[in-house]
Amino acid sequence: MKFTLIGCGNLGSALIKGIVSSDLVSPEDITVTDKKRENLEEIEQLGVRTTTDNKEAVKQNEMIFLAIKPDKVGEVLEKMELNEEKLVISLAAGVTTDYLQEYTDARTIRVMPNLAGEVGEMTSAYTLGPKTKPEDEESVKAILNELGKTVKVEEDFMNPVTALSGSGPAFVFIMIKALRDAGIEMGLSEENSSTLAAQTVKGAAEMTLQSEKSLEEFIDMVCSPKGTTIEGVEILEDEKALETYKKAVKAAFERAEELSK
Repeated sequence: MKFTLIGCGNLGSALIKGIVSSDLVSPEDITVTDKKRENLEEIEQLGVRTTTDNKEAVKQNEMIFLAIKPDKVGEVLEKMELNEEKLVISLAAGVTTDYLQEYTDARTIRVMPNLAGEVGEMTSAYTLGPKTKPEDEESVKAILNELGKTVKVEEDFMNPVTALSGSGPAFVFIMIKALRDAGIEMGLSEENSSTLAAQTVKGAAEMTLQSEKSLEEFIDMVCSPKGTTIEGVEILEDEKALETYKKAVKAAFERAEELSK
Protein backbone atom coordinates (compact mmCIF):
# COMPACT_ATOMS: atom_id res chain seq x y z
CA MET A 1 0.00 0.00 0.00
CA LYS A 2 1.28 3.44 -0.96
CA PHE A 3 -0.19 6.88 -0.42
CA THR A 4 0.41 10.63 -0.46
CA LEU A 5 -0.64 12.94 2.35
CA ILE A 6 -1.14 16.61 1.58
CA GLY A 7 -0.83 18.83 4.63
CA CYS A 8 1.53 18.15 7.52
CA GLY A 9 -0.08 20.12 10.33
CA ASN A 10 -1.13 18.64 13.67
CA LEU A 11 -3.65 16.19 12.21
CA GLY A 12 -1.57 15.15 9.22
CA SER A 13 1.57 14.53 11.25
CA ALA A 14 -0.40 12.58 13.89
CA LEU A 15 -1.80 10.34 11.16
CA ILE A 16 1.63 9.68 9.66
CA LYS A 17 3.24 8.94 13.02
CA GLY A 18 0.51 6.45 13.84
CA ILE A 19 0.70 4.69 10.49
CA VAL A 20 4.49 4.42 10.57
CA SER A 21 4.36 3.05 14.14
CA SER A 22 1.81 0.44 13.09
CA ASP A 23 4.08 -1.01 10.39
CA LEU A 24 1.06 -1.19 8.07
CA VAL A 25 2.83 0.92 5.45
CA SER A 26 6.57 1.23 4.92
CA PRO A 27 7.81 4.81 5.41
CA GLU A 28 9.38 4.85 1.95
CA ASP A 29 5.91 4.20 0.48
CA ILE A 30 4.52 7.39 2.04
CA THR A 31 4.91 10.81 0.44
CA VAL A 32 4.07 13.86 2.56
CA THR A 33 3.66 17.38 1.24
CA ASP A 34 3.31 20.78 2.87
CA LYS A 35 3.78 24.28 1.52
CA LYS A 36 6.00 25.06 4.51
CA ARG A 37 9.27 23.16 4.45
CA GLU A 38 9.68 23.55 8.24
CA ASN A 39 6.49 21.52 8.78
CA LEU A 40 8.15 18.55 7.11
CA GLU A 41 11.38 18.49 9.10
CA GLU A 42 10.14 16.38 12.03
CA ILE A 43 8.22 13.92 9.87
CA GLU A 44 11.28 13.36 7.62
CA GLN A 45 12.98 11.65 10.56
CA LEU A 46 10.46 8.80 10.21
CA GLY A 47 11.87 7.93 6.78
CA VAL A 48 8.93 9.13 4.68
CA ARG A 49 9.37 10.99 1.43
CA THR A 50 8.65 14.72 1.59
CA THR A 51 8.13 17.54 -0.88
CA THR A 52 6.51 20.95 -1.18
CA ASP A 53 5.23 20.12 -4.68
CA ASN A 54 1.67 18.74 -4.53
CA LYS A 55 1.47 17.98 -8.25
CA GLU A 56 4.63 15.91 -8.18
CA ALA A 57 3.56 14.10 -5.00
CA VAL A 58 0.21 12.90 -6.34
CA LYS A 59 1.77 11.48 -9.49
CA GLN A 60 3.47 8.80 -7.42
CA ASN A 61 0.46 7.24 -5.67
CA GLU A 62 -3.20 6.43 -6.35
CA MET A 63 -4.33 7.14 -2.76
CA ILE A 64 -4.22 10.77 -1.63
CA PHE A 65 -5.10 11.96 1.88
CA LEU A 66 -6.09 15.63 2.27
CA ALA A 67 -5.23 17.00 5.73
CA ILE A 68 -5.71 20.67 4.97
CA LYS A 69 -7.97 23.51 6.13
CA PRO A 70 -11.56 23.22 4.85
CA ASP A 71 -11.39 26.53 3.01
CA LYS A 72 -8.35 25.37 1.01
CA VAL A 73 -9.75 22.06 -0.25
CA GLY A 74 -11.32 23.29 -3.49
CA GLU A 75 -8.29 25.37 -4.42
CA VAL A 76 -5.85 22.52 -3.81
CA LEU A 77 -7.93 19.94 -5.71
CA GLU A 78 -8.39 22.21 -8.73
CA LYS A 79 -4.66 22.71 -9.10
CA MET A 80 -3.93 18.97 -9.06
CA GLU A 81 -6.47 17.94 -11.75
CA LEU A 82 -6.85 14.35 -10.52
CA ASN A 83 -8.59 11.74 -12.67
CA GLU A 84 -10.77 8.74 -11.73
CA GLU A 85 -7.70 6.56 -11.24
CA LYS A 86 -6.99 8.47 -8.02
CA LEU A 87 -8.69 8.10 -4.64
CA VAL A 88 -8.99 11.25 -2.52
CA ILE A 89 -9.59 10.78 1.20
CA SER A 90 -10.52 14.11 2.76
CA LEU A 91 -9.98 14.72 6.47
CA ALA A 92 -11.34 18.27 6.29
CA ALA A 93 -14.14 19.08 8.73
CA GLY A 94 -17.44 20.03 7.15
CA VAL A 95 -16.36 19.35 3.55
CA THR A 96 -18.92 17.10 1.86
CA THR A 97 -18.26 14.50 -0.82
CA ASP A 98 -20.52 16.52 -3.15
CA TYR A 99 -18.21 19.48 -2.66
CA LEU A 100 -15.16 17.33 -3.31
CA GLN A 101 -16.65 16.05 -6.57
CA GLU A 102 -17.16 19.62 -7.78
CA TYR A 103 -13.40 20.07 -7.81
CA THR A 104 -12.10 16.66 -8.85
CA ASP A 105 -12.85 13.66 -11.05
CA ALA A 106 -11.15 11.38 -8.53
CA ARG A 107 -13.00 8.86 -6.38
CA THR A 108 -13.67 10.32 -2.94
CA ILE A 109 -14.08 9.24 0.67
CA ARG A 110 -14.69 11.59 3.57
CA VAL A 111 -13.11 10.74 6.94
CA MET A 112 -13.33 12.42 10.34
CA PRO A 113 -10.34 11.26 12.44
CA ASN A 114 -8.81 12.77 15.55
CA LEU A 115 -5.33 13.41 16.94
CA ALA A 116 -5.16 10.16 18.92
CA GLY A 117 -4.09 8.36 15.74
CA GLU A 118 -0.56 9.29 16.75
CA VAL A 119 -0.72 6.72 19.58
CA GLY A 120 -2.93 4.18 17.82
CA GLU A 121 -6.09 5.16 19.72
CA MET A 122 -7.87 7.21 17.09
CA THR A 123 -11.64 7.40 16.87
CA SER A 124 -12.86 7.98 13.33
CA ALA A 125 -15.82 7.71 10.99
CA TYR A 126 -16.00 7.60 7.23
CA THR A 127 -18.57 7.98 4.47
CA LEU A 128 -18.21 7.00 0.83
CA GLY A 129 -18.39 9.24 -2.22
CA PRO A 130 -20.42 8.30 -5.30
CA LYS A 131 -17.55 6.82 -7.32
CA THR A 132 -15.84 4.63 -4.76
CA LYS A 133 -15.06 0.99 -5.39
CA PRO A 134 -15.33 -1.80 -2.78
CA GLU A 135 -11.55 -2.06 -2.66
CA ASP A 136 -11.31 1.67 -1.84
CA GLU A 137 -13.39 1.18 1.28
CA GLU A 138 -11.38 -1.86 2.34
CA SER A 139 -8.10 0.02 1.96
CA VAL A 140 -9.29 2.98 3.98
CA LYS A 141 -10.79 0.76 6.68
CA ALA A 142 -7.51 -1.13 6.97
CA ILE A 143 -5.65 2.10 7.71
CA LEU A 144 -8.26 3.55 10.07
CA ASN A 145 -8.66 0.33 12.05
CA GLU A 146 -4.90 0.08 12.45
CA LEU A 147 -4.97 3.51 14.10
CA GLY A 148 -7.86 2.82 16.49
CA LYS A 149 -11.58 2.27 16.02
CA THR A 150 -13.66 3.44 13.06
CA VAL A 151 -17.31 3.39 12.09
CA LYS A 152 -19.09 3.84 8.77
CA VAL A 153 -21.90 6.41 8.74
CA GLU A 154 -24.20 8.09 6.27
CA GLU A 155 -22.90 11.50 5.28
CA ASP A 156 -25.70 13.31 7.13
CA PHE A 157 -24.08 12.13 10.37
CA MET A 158 -20.55 13.29 9.63
CA ASN A 159 -21.02 16.69 11.29
CA PRO A 160 -22.21 15.11 14.56
CA VAL A 161 -19.15 12.84 14.37
CA THR A 162 -16.95 15.90 13.84
CA ALA A 163 -18.35 17.51 16.97
CA LEU A 164 -18.27 14.40 19.15
CA SER A 165 -15.04 12.56 18.34
CA GLY A 166 -13.21 15.02 16.08
CA SER A 167 -13.40 17.89 18.58
CA GLY A 168 -13.86 15.57 21.55
CA PRO A 169 -10.18 15.13 22.49
CA ALA A 170 -9.98 18.82 23.41
CA PHE A 171 -12.96 18.44 25.74
CA VAL A 172 -11.31 15.41 27.36
CA PHE A 173 -7.98 17.26 27.67
CA ILE A 174 -9.83 20.00 29.57
CA MET A 175 -11.28 17.40 31.94
CA ILE A 176 -7.83 15.86 32.51
CA LYS A 177 -6.42 19.32 33.14
CA ALA A 178 -9.11 19.99 35.76
CA LEU A 179 -8.36 16.68 37.51
CA ARG A 180 -4.62 17.37 37.39
CA ASP A 181 -4.95 20.92 38.70
CA ALA A 182 -7.20 19.77 41.55
CA GLY A 183 -4.57 17.20 42.54
CA ILE A 184 -1.85 19.84 42.54
CA GLU A 185 -3.97 22.16 44.67
CA MET A 186 -4.38 19.33 47.19
CA GLY A 187 -0.61 18.94 47.44
CA LEU A 188 0.31 16.30 44.86
CA SER A 189 3.32 16.92 42.64
CA GLU A 190 2.54 17.99 39.06
CA GLU A 191 4.11 14.79 37.71
CA ASN A 192 2.12 12.48 39.96
CA SER A 193 -1.10 14.40 39.54
CA SER A 194 -0.74 14.39 35.74
CA THR A 195 -0.15 10.63 35.69
CA LEU A 196 -3.07 9.91 38.00
CA ALA A 197 -5.46 12.15 36.06
CA ALA A 198 -4.59 10.81 32.60
CA GLN A 199 -4.55 7.16 33.64
CA THR A 200 -7.88 7.57 35.44
CA VAL A 201 -9.51 8.79 32.23
CA LYS A 202 -7.82 6.08 30.17
CA GLY A 203 -8.87 3.34 32.58
CA ALA A 204 -12.46 4.53 32.78
CA ALA A 205 -12.68 4.66 29.00
CA GLU A 206 -11.29 1.14 28.63
CA MET A 207 -13.85 -0.18 31.12
CA THR A 208 -16.73 1.22 29.06
CA LEU A 209 -15.30 -0.23 25.84
CA GLN A 210 -14.74 -3.70 27.26
CA SER A 211 -18.01 -4.12 29.14
CA GLU A 212 -21.67 -4.31 28.28
CA LYS A 213 -22.57 -2.25 31.35
CA SER A 214 -24.14 1.15 30.76
CA LEU A 215 -22.44 4.39 31.79
CA GLU A 216 -25.13 4.84 34.42
CA GLU A 217 -24.24 1.45 35.90
CA PHE A 218 -20.55 2.37 36.03
CA ILE A 219 -21.36 5.63 37.81
CA ASP A 220 -23.44 3.77 40.38
CA MET A 221 -20.61 1.27 40.93
CA VAL A 222 -18.24 4.04 42.02
CA CYS A 223 -20.78 6.14 43.92
CA SER A 224 -21.15 4.25 47.18
CA PRO A 225 -23.77 5.75 49.51
CA LYS A 226 -22.18 8.25 51.95
CA GLY A 227 -18.82 7.69 50.20
CA THR A 228 -16.33 10.18 48.76
CA THR A 229 -17.32 9.90 45.09
CA ILE A 230 -20.97 10.78 45.56
CA GLU A 231 -19.94 14.07 47.18
CA GLY A 232 -18.05 15.08 44.06
CA VAL A 233 -20.72 13.84 41.67
CA GLU A 234 -23.33 15.94 43.45
CA ILE A 235 -21.20 19.03 42.82
CA LEU A 236 -20.96 18.17 39.12
CA GLU A 237 -24.73 17.75 39.01
CA ASP A 238 -25.34 21.03 40.88
CA GLU A 239 -22.97 22.88 38.52
CA LYS A 240 -24.64 21.27 35.49
CA ALA A 241 -21.31 19.92 34.22
CA LEU A 242 -23.07 17.38 32.00
CA GLU A 243 -25.11 20.10 30.30
CA THR A 244 -22.00 22.22 29.82
CA TYR A 245 -20.20 19.41 28.02
CA LYS A 246 -23.24 18.79 25.84
CA LYS A 247 -23.34 22.48 24.96
CA ALA A 248 -19.67 22.34 23.93
CA VAL A 249 -20.30 19.41 21.58
CA LYS A 250 -23.38 21.09 20.11
CA ALA A 251 -21.42 24.31 19.51
CA ALA A 252 -18.81 22.31 17.59
CA PHE A 253 -21.61 20.66 15.62
CA GLU A 254 -23.11 24.02 14.67
CA ARG A 255 -19.73 25.19 13.40
CA ALA A 256 -19.35 22.00 11.36
CA GLU A 257 -22.78 22.67 9.85
CA GLU A 258 -21.65 26.17 8.88
CA LEU A 259 -18.55 24.79 7.18
CA SER A 260 -20.71 22.39 5.17
CA LYS A 261 -22.73 25.17 3.55
